[in-house]
Amino acid sequence: MPIEIPRPSDLPAILDVTRSTGVFSQEEVETVQELFEGFLDGPEVSGYNFLSYRDGEAIGGFACWGPTALSKGAVDLYWIATSAKAQGKGVGAALFRAVVEAARAAGRWLIVIWTSSRPEYQAARSFYQRMGCQLTVRLPDFYDYGEDLCVFTLRIDQLQA
Repeated sequence: MPIEIPRPSDLPAILDVTRSTGVFSQEEVETVQELFEGFLDGPEVSGYNFLSYRDGEAIGGFACWGPTALSKGAVDLYWIATSAKAQGKGVGAALFRAVVEAARAAGRWLIVIWTSSRPEYQAARSFYQRMGCQLTVRLPDFYDYGEDLCVFTLRIDQLQA
């Protein structure tokens, strides 16, 4: 699958992918924009890295990750999203594997993912489990009353390269 570093002109398409999932709030869409703008300043400055799946000229998905502050080995996977049209076609898995390889190449050994316990995030939680991640922490009422923080982790130093 064609996974690449997105171009600056890809921001509108990345925001369209974010909206097309039907899961993310407007505030979350604005956060993706903020992180992408940080990425454009340079990952070495912002700490945000983006990868995108491109089908011809169309962006079908993206991932955003970066080194975890004050950690020598962890990276945070901030976002992984595939457009409604690309879901179920292996795009998310290809993006996830690309993040794993990029983190490994950066000398990191742990991927950390924060997500919500809301029902609409069940597909994301199941996806992370299929990718080999473990639910390491569930913190009740973190995002809101009745909405827990679910932290998944993956030890990439224990995976076959």
